[in-house]
Amino acid sequence: MIASTTFARATAIVFAAFFLIGVLISSIRHSDDPYRCQALLRTGRWLDPPDKNGARKSFVNWQPDGCMLRKYEPADIHQCMEGRHMVFSGDSTTRQVFWAMGRLLDREKSNEGRDKAGIHESYNITFDGIQMLQIWNPLLETGDKNHDLTIQLELYQQERHNPVSVQDQKSAGLIMLGAGSWFALDYFKDEGRERFSSAITNVTDIMLHWNLPMFGEHHMDPLDGVGTEVFFAPIAPPIYAELPEYRKGPKGIQPGEVEGLDDYLSSIEMEKRISLLWGFLALTRDDPGAIVDRDVTGFHVIDTVAEIKAHILLNLRCNAKLNRLQGNSHGRTCCTDYPSQSFVQQALVAIGIFYVLLCVACEVFDFLTGRASRWPLLSMDVGIFVTALLCCYYADRTHLLAKGSKQLMSQEFGILTGLVAFIGLVSIRKSQQPSKSQSHEPQESQPLLSRDQTDEWKGWMQALILIYHWCGASKSLEIYIVIRILVAAYLFQTGYGHTLYFLTKKDFSFQRVTSTMLRLNLLSCALPYFMNTNYMLYYFAPLVSFWFMVVYITLAIGSKHNHSLRILLWKIAISLVVVAVVLLATPLPRWTFAILRTIFRIDWDLHEWEFRVGLDAFIVYIGMLTAIAYHRTGQCDSFRLERYVFAMLGFVAIPGYWYCCMASFKSKQSYNQWHPYISFVPILAFIAMRNVTRSVRSYYSKAFAWLGRCALETFTLQFHLFLAADTKGILLLGQFTGDGTLLHDRWRDLLLIVPVFLWLSGRVASATNYILKLFTEKGLSGDNLDDAEKDVGIEPCLASSSLSRHTFLAQAVRLIPRSRSFIDDLRVRVAALVGFMWLLNLLY
Repeated sequence: MIASTTFARATAIVFAAFFLIGVLISSIRHSDDPYRCQALLRTGRWLDPPDKNGARKSFVNWQPDGCMLRKYEPADIHQCMEGRHMVFSGDSTTRQVFWAMGRLLDREKSNEGRDKAGIHESYNITFDGIQMLQIWNPLLETGDKNHDLTIQLELYQQERHNPVSVQDQKSAGLIMLGAGSWFALDYFKDEGRERFSSAITNVTDIMLHWNLPMFGEHHMDPLDGVGTEVFFAPIAPPIYAELPEYRKGPKGIQPGEVEGLDDYLSSIEMEKRISLLWGFLALTRDDPGAIVDRDVTGFHVIDTVAEIKAHILLNLRCNAKLNRLQGNSHGRTCCTDYPSQSFVQQALVAIGIFYVLLCVACEVFDFLTGRASRWPLLSMDVGIFVTALLCCYYADRTHLLAKGSKQLMSQEFGILTGLVAFIGLVSIRKSQQPSKSQSHEPQESQPLLSRDQTDEWKGWMQALILIYHWCGASKSLEIYIVIRILVAAYLFQTGYGHTLYFLTKKDFSFQRVTSTMLRLNLLSCALPYFMNTNYMLYYFAPLVSFWFMVVYITLAIGSKHNHSLRILLWKIAISLVVVAVVLLATPLPRWTFAILRTIFRIDWDLHEWEFRVGLDAFIVYIGMLTAIAYHRTGQCDSFRLERYVFAMLGFVAIPGYWYCCMASFKSKQSYNQWHPYISFVPILAFIAMRNVTRSVRSYYSKAFAWLGRCALETFTLQFHLFLAADTKGILLLGQFTGDGTLLHDRWRDLLLIVPVFLWLSGRVASATNYILKLFTEKGLSGDNLDDAEKDVGIEPCLASSSLSRHTFLAQAVRLIPRSRSFIDDLRVRVAALVGFMWLLNLLY
């Protein structure tokens, strides 16, 4: 898979060059909203799907332009406030947000307090240890008419213009003002606007914002993020046609009156430097179901919408601060500067940019002179791997690209699945005939689970997993069960492929183990250093690596007896018991993770690891047994009657499995308890159906097979180049606007992002094999690796590749005296690599 053609070299050079140019432009270009604070402050739309009448059943998924709204938990709010209080002052619309914020901290206490509290009163209530002031002030009075608000604003102004440390700050951690409804309800139109403008002027004269930058444009504090801010909420216009007659009098709400107040706020926004929550207006625009009193005043929203307002305030105030304190965005992509937590991360990104620039320069020079790459380590075969790491960083750790929230819509999952199925069907081709040395079958027959077939299988499974993650379909039990079966099927292939390879090739060398482990882990080990994530986040690489080692140890111990079926079965049974006992009944995993954390500074989630391993604890052994059975029986075309019988049973078993699961399991947790014991049924059923006849085995989907060959890279890179915020959201270009649906909005982003993502995944797979050859080539003196991975149906994890006999490392070793050629030892190179990673962990 090494890209040696002129076109492949050219595309890699052009892509890397455009990427570097894009990074340069983004770093020097001035942006009015560098942290997407204004996007959160001013924009947004509901992703919750409306029904056929246009009404939404729920209002929970709010999508600002280009970033994701984080739902705050009490612990997050405590960490952000650090013991400071909050202030809410204004009319009843502001009071709604006060009670909503209280519900986020202590739902029961907030609901009880609201039921008992007076309507036109101020409150000083502590929710879960956080003091919250609700200053009743519908006319936004200051000075002698409202000392409480004046004191809070003066204290804020003093600390804003004369900054003190976070520990010494006495002002509120968050201030929200909101008024306008009483000016519209109780005054004539012109009088109401005049009084409103006078009240706003009095407030802004205390704040003294005129000489400050607009919110979200200034550099953020290293500890406090955006710092304390006063947010002002405009009043959302009511649905005038639904107001009662007594509200429409001369002193009542006149059409356009509320809009006039908002127009005044807009006119002074830049001059007074006030942070206006225009996004609050978008919450109810064209969504009457969000308004709770359409036939009374039309100003008040339902509780869930009020809580979204509270979340918007917290995202504005706290996102950047918590990203500094917690060291990870955790889906907080609005109003943050993505602070780097480590000098190592910054250094790696800088070195990576310089390295890619050097690779591009060398390749351009060689390309223009018509020569092949003279410096293997400075070719784009390696450079594209580093380019992919940098792409992940700039896509998911900066605001270069937008991020969007997920919203499950079954229709969209079906559309994308149908499109992928169509592509797979139109690309069906006949497999090339395997040689006799590559198969137990007659020369014109494909073997059971041939290379093309396993690649195809991995490809369409990976396509469905991508759709599953993009659509946020984990909320659907039906789809979740399907995806769990697909993951189990991949692990089945791991057990089957490695077992068949070891039984056939009898290669239990250290070089084989190193090659496989590097192939599986190179990308997933490099990404955490660039992304400040955890190796376990990319859970599939550690999962297949663990099971590879289980298969290897099981077959390597007493390998000279692997010809005995009885001994093989005993070894597999003992392996199963040992793995199950070690994982479930001993503290060894906990001790191992503690040692890794203490010595190597590797902090992995033990509970998550045990869940992942235990969920598919037996399917790998089913794959091993299947490989043993095929290895011993030889020809797949024998037992024709039995094959038809098994295929018919499979045809019945798959829908039967689905029906039983739907009838028996009502939650993901209940299904997970049974999944390890029953997942083999649909997998073996599919194999029986897929291999029912010679002609069925002889055809495969070329598109799916291509995707299957880079499935591991696609799975890993999707976390940052297809999805966003470490899979919590989806990646968007930020150049298009719409309603957030696939058909009316996000299809344009997919049309541009998916081809680049898939192309880069394929190139990274090629680059990984190239780096693997550079690192592990035997003796580094030109001796090629045994290219056993070309064998059809033997090893599904390594793709075929080749490398020039005269590598860079080989040339370098020739310059070293023989007494110092210890670098020629693969074990030394592996130890050096592990030591280098250990050093990075200590410095990170």
